[in-house]
Amino acid sequence: MREKQAQLSAFEYQGGKHVTERLCKALDAKNLSELSSILNIPTSTMSTWHKRELCPFEVVIRAHMYTGVSVRWLTLGEGEPFPNRTERTESNLLFEIDSHKVLNGELVSHEVLIFDKTILDDASVTNIMAIRDGEKTYIIDKETHQAVSGTYLVDMDGLLSLNEIQRLPGKKLAISFNGSTLTVEEDEVKVVGRVVLVVDKV
Repeated sequence: MREKQAQLSAFEYQGGKHVTERLCKALDAKNLSELSSILNIPTSTMSTWHKRELCPFEVVIRAHMYTGVSVRWLTLGEGEPFPNRTERTESNLLFEIDSHKVLNGELVSHEVLIFDKTILDDASVTNIMAIRDGEKTYIIDKETHQAVSGTYLVDMDGLLSLNEIQRLPGKKLAISFNGSTLTVEEDEVKVVGRVVLVVDKV
C-alpha cells in the first residue's frame, strides 16, 4: 500500500520592503527607481507591494532565473543571496550596449558592445548608448539633457554631433567645432546626452 505523501505546508513568505530591498541588492539597483527600470515595473506597483506586504512571486522567479539568486533568501530572508557563487554566470557580470555611428548628422546602428558591468556601475548610469567615432567609443548618459561642462551628444537643427560644451552666464553655451568655439543661446541646442566614459582603442 502506497504511503500517504507528507503535506506541503505553506511558508510564511515575507513581502513588501523586505523583498524589494533584497531585489535591489541582488540586481545591483541603488533605489526603487532603478529597480523599476530593471524590472520594467512601475514604482506605483511596488508601492502597492509595500502597502499590502505582498510578495511579488513572478518577479522573484524572474530574478532567480536571470541571476541565480536564492528564492529562499528573497522570500524568507533565510540563507545567503548566492549560496553557490558559480550560479552567477559570466553573462550577469556583463552589460550589452547598442552602439551607433554619427553619419551626416544621423545615428546609424553599428553593433552591440559588451562592457564589464562594474565599469558602468562606477559611472553611475543606467540609461546609456554608445557612439563609435574612429578609434574611440563614447558612452553616453541619455538621462542628461542640460549642458554644463563636458562632451555632449547634441541636436542642432535636426543634425546630431558630439561637441565640447561650456555653459556661460546668460543662458549661453560655448560649443567647440573642430578647434573653433561658437557661442549660442541655450535653446538653440538640444542635449541628447552627456559623455560619461571614453574608451580608446589601443
